[in-house]
Amino acid sequence: MATQADAGLSGVNRFIGRQFDQVAFVVDELEAAKERFGRIYGIQSWNTWRNLADGQSHKVYRGTPGDYQFSCAYGYVGDMQVELCQHDGGRSVYKDWLDTRGPGLHHLAFRLDERPEYEAACAAFEQQGAPLAMGGEIEGAGVWAYYDTVEQLGCYTELYWSSPAVLEIFERMKRGEQVEIAR
Repeated sequence: MATQADAGLSGVNRFIGRQFDQVAFVVDELEAAKERFGRIYGIQSWNTWRNLADGQSHKVYRGTPGDYQFSCAYGYVGDMQVELCQHDGGRSVYKDWLDTRGPGLHHLAFRLDERPEYEAACAAFEQQGAPLAMGGEIEGAGVWAYYDTVEQLGCYTELYWSSPAVLEIFERMKRGEQVEIAR
């Protein structure tokens, strides 16, 4: 018998599945993790961006204003982006994860093509009972949100939309280029 959650899932399927493009791990320390992941997965080029929450708006953590800070390293295995996330301060799902599970797989991410599609996918996740756990926006560059699918799937699900300029940065990173982000 189909449940309400199953009905919500069919709505979500309209938005995700076409562009699953990131697997992310929470780590204790980025430099050591980059070395380990690089050695095991053959990732030779990493872009490390520190203090990513600086300048973000609409920061939220479990229904309250977000005070988090984090840094990430990005590498590629083929077209798959590998993100290593380091908690740097405040309340965050990264800190929650480290405290309860330790370092490891944290989320899978789906990029949405258009901002309205992103908004509709977010609404579909909430309708199926996967609450917003953490999110934010970088004005003019993109918006992202982690939905709490830990109980159902064993990890969070990230939905994000990025501007064409950010997508070009990702393409450059795939080619092994070192790219600085402007703030």
